[in-house]
Amino acid sequence: MLSRNHQAYRPGLARVKLALFWALLGGLGVLAVFPYQLELLSVSQLDQLKQAPFPLPILAALSALQTGVLLLGLSWLGLFLGEKLGLKSALAHALVNRLSMPEFSKSYGFLAVLTGLIGAFLVLGLDNVFKPFMPPAKQATDLTISLWKRALASIYGGITEELLLRLFLMTLVVWLVAKVTRSGVAIPAWVFWFGIISTAILFGLGHLPATAGIWPLTAIVITRAIVLNGVLGLAFGFLYWKAGLEYAMLAHFLADIVLHVFLGS
Repeated sequence: MLSRNHQAYRPGLARVKLALFWALLGGLGVLAVFPYQLELLSVSQLDQLKQAPFPLPILAALSALQTGVLLLGLSWLGLFLGEKLGLKSALAHALVNRLSMPEFSKSYGFLAVLTGLIGAFLVLGLDNVFKPFMPPAKQATDLTISLWKRALASIYGGITEELLLRLFLMTLVVWLVAKVTRSGVAIPAWVFWFGIISTAILFGLGHLPATAGIWPLTAIVITRAIVLNGVLGLAFGFLYWKAGLEYAMLAHFLADIVLHVFLGS
């Protein structure tokens, strides 16, 4: 006789429930980062925002809702394609669908913690390498932001960014490359590495609009944006590939906590 879990389990429904779970957490991540983002706006930008038809709390809620709806579709697609590639979110899958929890990998868990802690100092060191070559900034970069705002911003990085970058984007890239190259059941490692590296580069390029508000977009500024924002993405992508999405989230969250809270970056 099948257990109650197995009798009730339906893969399609389980995928939808997990996508809803991630969409909810991703939307909450947007709410968490909102106070931090306000600190990064110039006085004129903040004044324009305050003149919007809705008060700031409503704007934050609408932004979270919009992101949550978007993440529902993107998470579902990432989960659907990931099943074909061996890319998984096993811990959350079991939790949401009330299944037996898979064993937590101590080795990859340790690697995730190590990546978050040491990786943050690596990013800070690389930033110091670039500093002598950077052009004069258009605006001050030594902002004083409250500790609680920096801590909340780490939730956005650890959850929302990982859903967008790893669960959706990296999964989609790997699936597309595997299709184009007609890879069989055993997808070559280089296909996954292509997804990992390209996603990390795209994440760095995605920071260029914000970077342009601080410095002119010279070659060194663009290179810095790609390196600083992309270097840890390589490790996060590896963890997603080999262990699961939750391990990448753990590493990303710890890296942001160290950078934003303890190092004040």
